[in-house]
Parts: sequence; structure tokens; C-alpha cells
Amino acid sequence: MNHPAVKARIFVVEDEMIVARDIRLQLAEMGYAPVGHCGSAEEALESLRTAPPDLVLMDVHLRGPMDGIEAAQIIRTELKIPVVFLTAFAADDVLERAKLTEPYGYILKPFSERELRTVLEMALYKSNAERTMGEDARQLKLMAQRVIEVQESERRKLALELHDELGQSLTAIKINLQTRKSLDASRLESFDQKTVAIIDDAIEKVRNLALSLRPGLLDDLGLLAALEWMVEQQADTGDIVFALKSNLGTERLPTVIETSFFRVAQEAITNIQRHSRADHAYIELTRSDSALTLAVSDNGVGYDVQVVQKKQSVGQSMGLAGMRERALLIGATIDIGNREDGRARVLLSCPLTPAAGSI
Repeated sequence: MNHPAVKARIFVVEDEMIVARDIRLQLAEMGYAPVGHCGSAEEALESLRTAPPDLVLMDVHLRGPMDGIEAAQIIRTELKIPVVFLTAFAADDVLERAKLTEPYGYILKPFSERELRTVLEMALYKSNAERTMGEDARQLKLMAQRVIEVQESERRKLALELHDELGQSLTAIKINLQTRKSLDASRLESFDQKTVAIIDDAIEKVRNLALSLRPGLLDDLGLLAALEWMVEQQADTGDIVFALKSNLGTERLPTVIETSFFRVAQEAITNIQRHSRADHAYIELTRSDSALTLAVSDNGVGYDVQVVQKKQSVGQSMGLAGMRERALLIGATIDIGNREDGRARVLLSCPLTPAAGSI
């Protein structure tokens, strides 16, 4: 007999104890995990609130003031647990009431093991599908929130750069032009040289700002050239020694792949600088016949994987989530974690079609 790979936990609500025991035996024989049973709706609600199962088998007619349909409504709306009804009655009014609770199945007594298995498998499949869709919707909501937060962060950064860097240079140029009118001819040449120096500095700031938003090398010369430029830039900003190794050469790939790989590498390097306490970092870009792979690692303290996963689940780790979204965009896989030696590594791998070598 084929048993479920993972035992689904099923709670039985049935006021005839002999029937309840028989159902639990059948469930165990089919490979499920019967986690308890009771004979009244009130007892069921108390138990389910304490230890929610994967599914409830609910008899419609129960002893006590509350019947199975009323209990199922509470279980469905408050506890979010799928319910399958058991009943020996098929009256139209009972079915109509039962439909309002949106049950995951309905079994008429007496039933065969095959009937029970079929209804349970369909109910569990539907429940898992709904749970997956709900998680996908939650992730989409978090993703939209992260996009807005990243946009606002980039806008704040750009505004500060324009105000503090370029704004000051332009203000100095304006003051110099106003002052120039009052200078005698002997001082003009030296004064103009200083003004030109300020203008050159402003031009350099604009160029650097544009490159930080999107390096032109990525569009003009491709992924490897952009990574080489980024490594050169990082070499001047801190105490970390970056090493880049690649067999890609000047080959061009689709823009979306090049952009995604560059942004993942950029975020991984940012994380190394902020958190790793490393003094060496390694970037390896490898092109095979079937895939493009990027590995970014360092000799620092490594990731606390559980903390990272917890932050991602509640939308607090925008950088790592952004890397995963980049990977998803191009159909790639990404592993953000630690190597066997405990040091951090980001591994991105994208399958390439035969035509992927051209833009």
C-alpha cells in the first residue's frame, strides 16, 4: 500500500466512540497520523486551538448544543483548518448548511477505505495549494513593499548626493562668477583656474553618480568589464582585498542576465563590506556550455543562516531578498549561506540556452 510521504495529522470529531476508533485505525493504516478524537464540538474547538492538525474529519450530528456544521464554521474562519464532513444523512437542508462553511469534502456513511482516501487526498491537496497561494500572495506583498522602500532609499541617497556634493560645487561656481566682476586683470587667470577646477570636480561627481546608478561599462562592454570596474572601485574604498577570476571574456549575454548578475555581485560585495569582518573577498564568474555561475565569498565570519531566514520571512532583509528576486527573474538558482568551512558564500547559477550567448 502506498502511504503518504509526509504523514498528515488528522483530528476526528465523532460522537460514536466505536466509529471514531474505527476511523482512526483506518487513517493509521492508510499512512496518516490520527492525532486525537472527541465527541462534541466544544471539546473539538478546545483541542484544535491548542494543537491544530492538518485536517479535521467532522461528523455533522454531534452531542451537545453545537452541531458539526456550526463548529466547522468556527474552525474554517478562526482557525483556518480544512474540514471534511462525515454524515449518515444526505438531506438537502443539511447539505446547504454545510456548503456555507466551505468544506474541503463530504463523505456519506458507510464509506469504503478507497472513498475516504480519495476525499482526504483531494482535501489535503486543495489545502496545500491554498496555503501556497497565500504564501505567494504574502511574498508578493512583501516584494512590493521592498520595491517601494528601495526606491525611496535610492531617492534619498540621490537627493543627498545632489544637495551635498553637486549643490555645493554649483554654489561655489555661482559665487566665483559673481566675485569675478570685481577682480582686477592680474588676478583673473588664477581665479579662473580655480573655477575650472571646481567645474571639473562637479563633472566628476556627476559621472560617479551616474555610474553608481548604472555603470555604462555594463551596457557598452558587458558583465565582466563591469565587474572589473566595480572591483577597482572597491579597492580604493576599504581594507578588503578583492580578487576576480573569470573565463567569460568579452562574450555578451542577454541584458537581463548581465544586469541580474551584476546587481547580485554588487549586493554580495556590499554585505561583505558591512558584515563579514573579512580582509579578502573572492569573485568567480564561470561560463560553461550550459550555465553561467557567479560565486562571491570571503574569509570573514560567515552568515547566521537562521537569523537571515527569519529576517527574510518578515521582509526585513531587503538586500538578500532582492538577490533572490533577481535570480527568480532570470530563472536562476541562488544559494545564500556558508561554505563547509563556515565562511559566507553567495552562489548564483543561471542555465543558458544555445542562443543565450547573443543579445
